[in-house]
Amino acid sequence: MSNNNDALFKNLQALEDASFPKACDKCGARFENEKDYIDNTSPHQQSPGLSEIKDKKGRTFLKLIRKCHCGQPILDHFGDRRDKSQKGEVRRGAFDKVVNSLVDKGLNATKARLELINHMNNKKSFVLEKMGIFRR
Repeated sequence: MSNNNDALFKNLQALEDASFPKACDKCGARFENEKDYIDNTSPHQQSPGLSEIKDKKGRTFLKLIRKCHCGQPILDHFGDRRDKSQKGEVRRGAFDKVVNSLVDKGLNATKARLELINHMNNKKSFVLEKMGIFRR
């Protein structure tokens, strides 16, 4: 793998790591990363899955509610680019670095963002797979 791809994967990992680990408030089950969270939880019956919500300030972000093996709902936020916390700054910076790396590889910025968001939401990205960047 080239140094350019190494930097891309390092920034992608930083983006994912900023949200994890998560722990269940009820039983303490720990989820180390997004894959662990999705693989070791089940859909929450009263949730539509990934949904868009607005906070009190009118900011929009995505949420995903999954159910722990003990039955406790566990929430994760996606696309919360307005998070002003240190983790939010890390996520935005890492996301932008990954998008810039994809632009350097020939994608336009809009397509790079869409394909990266697809990848982050565990959807196939045929464009990134074709480029040899991500394989599922």
